[in-house]
Amino acid sequence: MVLSASGNPFTFRKIILLLIVAGTVALLMSSVSAETGVTISAQGDQSYYPGEEVILTGSNYDSDSTYFFITGPGISPSGGKLTSPLQNVTSGDPNSFDMVMTNPDKTWKFTLYTYNLGINPGPYTIYAVSQPKTADQLAAADNKSVRVIFKKPFITAEIAPSNTIKGQPFVVSGYAEGQPDAVQLWIIGDNYVFNTTVPTSPDQSYRFNSTSQILETIPKGPCYLIVQHPMQNNKLDIVRSGDWIKNLQLKDGGSGGTNLFRITGAGSLQGQDAKEALIAALNDPGVDDTYTEIPLYVVDYSGTADGAVSEASFSGPATLQAPAASTTPVQQTPASPLQFAPFGALVVIMGIVLWSRR
Repeated sequence: MVLSASGNPFTFRKIILLLIVAGTVALLMSSVSAETGVTISAQGDQSYYPGEEVILTGSNYDSDSTYFFITGPGISPSGGKLTSPLQNVTSGDPNSFDMVMTNPDKTWKFTLYTYNLGINPGPYTIYAVSQPKTADQLAAADNKSVRVIFKKPFITAEIAPSNTIKGQPFVVSGYAEGQPDAVQLWIIGDNYVFNTTVPTSPDQSYRFNSTSQILETIPKGPCYLIVQHPMQNNKLDIVRSGDWIKNLQLKDGGSGGTNLFRITGAGSLQGQDAKEALIAALNDPGVDDTYTEIPLYVVDYSGTADGAVSEASFSGPATLQAPAASTTPVQQTPASPLQFAPFGALVVIMGIVLWSRR
């Protein structure tokens, strides 16, 4: 049956009005569906050293609060609290999650400080959800996450000039990745030890200029230069205390650490023995500090040194560097399905055309 304006104008007008209303509703539905759910992204390349800030941003169209948790190596599959990953989150318990209020424009921002998270280097996944739900309670549509890599800090060092002349200044410089406040520098030789802390710069570099005390007292011949990185806790675990080298992680019934060996005074270790004992202490499984060692050979003005040892005999370990970590940034955003939009627009246009033809 073909409707016309002369047949039943009121029915015809109602049909046209219904078509226009249906098209308008379809357009509105597509607009609303584009603004639902939660999004999350991490600034930078999603690869961070301990001590760096992780700036998380996103949107939340579902609630006034955005909740966070993390999964990864050593963390419960259901998730751990973002700022304390070894503390499990619990569905329905907002206090077990980290949370930030959603802004009036539906955006949010959260800064994660990575010092002392208590987790190992590796890949992790950070979740943002509109309700306090754990990973096992999330539907696929609620799974909004970003993948990050936490890297292991490392340290580099070089000495200039490489052939050190007794009495002449030299410079030790390098980079301490992971932004520690300072590194510890050791120079060990026969009947000689010098150690000091060297502050790092904002670009993670450090620089040490030899002092007059070192220039006057450093022995000729083979010496050993070690630069120690405090790692994730930003605290040196192996330190010098008077004549002793001490491990602060071994309490030995007290809080002041445990003496390991003498490095000066009666019965102290000397030269290579002292160096090897120090490196063994730094390699203790209970110590998280890392280090790099470079040869330091001191000659006199004539280019000769005491003893028959040449600089070529030194073979210190290569700089300890973390293996290159692949970065797999993941940012999931809610789909914006506009499947109703073409249909709605077509219906509105048809309605207007039919209305104008009557």
